[in-house]
Amino acid sequence: MFGIGMGEFILILIVGLIVFGPSKLPEVGRALGKGLREFRKAQAALSATLEESAAEPVKKTTLEKKSDEPARLTVDEVINSAKQNPAVKEQVSKD
Repeated sequence: MFGIGMGEFILILIVGLIVFGPSKLPEVGRALGKGLREFRKAQAALSATLEESAAEPVKKTTLEKKSDEPARLTVDEVINSAKQNPAVKEQVSKD
């Protein structure tokens, strides 16, 4: 788990208990879990947007040579396309 052993994990829990106290520790854990959940949601939305943008065909410019090879996307093209056509609309949850 996160590259730490059982001894380090127990030490972190003891320090957290001393710093926050037994009454605040559940609230801190809940807030940490909520933050991780939101981070994972944002990461999944970004991945979906980038995958959808990468799947869209890219318009060839007049400077590019015409060939039968598929167009190669640059990072800037994917990001700009994702900004113009977002795949997932952000939803506000009431937790």
